[in-house]
Amino acid sequence: MKHLLVASLLLLCSAAAQAQFAFGLKGGLQTQLQNPSDIVIGDGENEYNFGVEDLKFGTQVGAWFRIGGTVFLQPELVFNSNKTDFRIGETAASDIVLREKYQNLDIPLLVGITAGPVRLHGGPVGHYFLNSKSELVDFDGYAERWKQFTWGWQAGLTLGTGRVSADIRYEGNFSKYGDHITFFGDNYHFSNNPSRLILALNIALVK
Repeated sequence: MKHLLVASLLLLCSAAAQAQFAFGLKGGLQTQLQNPSDIVIGDGENEYNFGVEDLKFGTQVGAWFRIGGTVFLQPELVFNSNKTDFRIGETAASDIVLREKYQNLDIPLLVGITAGPVRLHGGPVGHYFLNSKSELVDFDGYAERWKQFTWGWQAGLTLGTGRVSADIRYEGNFSKYGDHITFFGDNYHFSNNPSRLILALNIALVK
């Protein structure tokens, strides 16, 4: 048994010594892919149409770590800043547009394979809410109800296996778009789950 434990330890050490490690930084842009349909908010007597006027481009910056070669594990830590223009009013003539900005810390945990100059990857991503600044608070009856942590998933590819590479990813989420919205004490959300396209540039510091 002692010899078996020693042999197993030697094999683990050998595998760790031969494993491929890489570490780097990344930055890029992201955008929501679908404007949700409007919803109606109100208390019966005072009702308003509420919708998304414009989904702005957001920015991201962070770090990634990869272990493995042909098959790899790649966890990341990414700061995201996003903004959305919301439209609220009784008619199109009296609509007002209010902007909301919010920041998340995203934690993707990706598994992938390397095929020539391309890496294919996918996996879960956690969104940790950091803060928000919303002009909607100026509207009577509005209150925020952000969830501290939500889950989604990402899938995409990386072009280039050198020190500089580019990512393109699709992200889906398990929560509803706008589920932090509260008007007059009632919770609201749009009918669709948010999805976005992410484009990023990676620089490997250790390879």
